[in-house]
Amino acid sequence: MTARSCGGAWDFSLSLGEPALTIEKQANFVPVGALDKRRASKRELLRGLVRQAPFVAKNFGLYFRNGWRRQVLHTKLVAPYAVTFYVTHRCNLDCSYCTQKEPDVFSDELDTAGTLQVLKRIRRESDSIVITGGEPTLRADIEQIVTAARFGYKFRSVLLITNGTLLDRKLGILNGVTGLVVSLDALQAHPTNPLSKPAAVTKVLENLELAKGRLGSPPKITISTVIEEWNVTEVERLLDWCGEQGFVFAAQSAQMEKMPNLALLKSAKYQALVDKIIERRREGKQAINGTPKTIETLLRFRDFQCYPTMFPRVYPNGDVFYPCEPLRKIAGNLLRDGSLVKIFAAGKKKYGDIPPCQGICYLFGNVLSHYYVNDFWGLAGDFIR
Repeated sequence: MTARSCGGAWDFSLSLGEPALTIEKQANFVPVGALDKRRASKRELLRGLVRQAPFVAKNFGLYFRNGWRRQVLHTKLVAPYAVTFYVTHRCNLDCSYCTQKEPDVFSDELDTAGTLQVLKRIRRESDSIVITGGEPTLRADIEQIVTAARFGYKFRSVLLITNGTLLDRKLGILNGVTGLVVSLDALQAHPTNPLSKPAAVTKVLENLELAKGRLGSPPKITISTVIEEWNVTEVERLLDWCGEQGFVFAAQSAQMEKMPNLALLKSAKYQALVDKIIERRREGKQAINGTPKTIETLLRFRDFQCYPTMFPRVYPNGDVFYPCEPLRKIAGNLLRDGSLVKIFAAGKKKYGDIPPCQGICYLFGNVLSHYYVNDFWGLAGDFIR
């Protein structure tokens, strides 16, 4: 199982621009530009917009399309931004908070040809894909899948979520991904349970060094950590370590039965950790996934409205959920029905419009969908700052 949500990571490429501050270190050298706090000139802003023109056009296009749907059609069924594709349910670890080992979540794993057909159909409606599982590197054909996504179907963003234990056996992945999300909950090895992440720390760290050398840019690697009561101190160490290594840091809280652990809010150490994460993101001290607003909502369990079709989830056999995966309602199959548009229309006809939900599944994509729909300009401003 990877990154707790098994695709909640999905979501690490979904910022509206570059990280607020990316510092490239060589020995003890920090570029002067990283320390320059002056506001960008209009010319610099225009250059940035032109450089990211396809990305900017996508965001504004979706903003206006979804504004029409919300304000005129009065529906929460919004257009997809990125698609999470579970290519397998199999995993070589056994994390306590895993949502993918319940007996009712399993679906048949398609062969290579079938999987590539699903990729092709996803590409017609989104240029961003998150490949997850289970542990995707357990698939013998995962390198072929990633290569096809990036170079065959021309996805702009190809993220792969992994526990990192098998990366050295699947190095072809690193040639195709635009970003790698590695799930890691502690820096200290703990061999009590051989199938736990702490038991695999040494191997994961070795493979992270390998990936950093291959990808050539640490900001392409995100360390995704799941916060539980036992590892709050370890997560603080991970935060500092990511800053030292140049990795992007991302955190979510563990959930049981789809509900957050509210006991965390009573922990002074947890609250101090959240404060530290938000402060570093606000001040641009290191690359951290999300904005101060989204991190606050995510880690302190604030109210939000979820728009799940913004980040649809596709299972290994091509099944698509409506309105969301936690409700276990399958609206169709991409191989059979052909498109997400048709599947969501069928889901709405069968199950009704997306019901009100004040946010109980605290996954990054769910929280981001709230701000994307309800506070687009504030979200954009946070990323720019």
